[in-house]
Amino acid sequence: MSGFIVLAFAGALLQQAAPHPSTLAQYSAPAIRPFEPASDFGRERAQGDAETEAHRRPLDAPVSVEAYVRSYEYSPGDTETAYDQGVAAAEIRVDQSAGAMDGRWRVSDDQGRVLFGLVLDDDGRGPVEGGWRGATGAGVATAEGGTVTLDGLGALMLESAGRDWRGTLTEGGRTRTVTVSRAN
Repeated sequence: MSGFIVLAFAGALLQQAAPHPSTLAQYSAPAIRPFEPASDFGRERAQGDAETEAHRRPLDAPVSVEAYVRSYEYSPGDTETAYDQGVAAAEIRVDQSAGAMDGRWRVSDDQGRVLFGLVLDDDGRGPVEGGWRGATGAGVATAEGGTVTLDGLGALMLESAGRDWRGTLTEGGRTRTVTVSRAN
């Protein structure tokens, strides 16, 4: 009987906290769709030099380096090239639509010491959400305007400074100047 109580207690400890209210928004499709090939993708015939060997035959024996005339690999075919171009174009479109606060950030004090890291998802259309992590803990981060609320830590009041942000961090009633710069 006591084994059941221990298991029930351990299960209660493993439960996750309730979701953050900002994550309760109903799903909506992204403004820019990922690369979605047309229904005839890969089946269309290339124009010009279409009669090339698409796949190599299996090797029967080791091949010496001297056996290669030009390249070690086949050049990508039209299908592979079109797919790569489609993926690259979709990534560029998503990057172009991202808001100013999107990405990974490093929050540093006026001495240049890193206080914590910040990751924000800013799609340029809706609420900015993310998280923070540092030596004192981790939590959810939400932003609106120039204010980033850091659950369990405090708040950042920011203003744009070129590619970076400058402002003040208020935590536990104490305010200090900080710089928020992109983390590589």
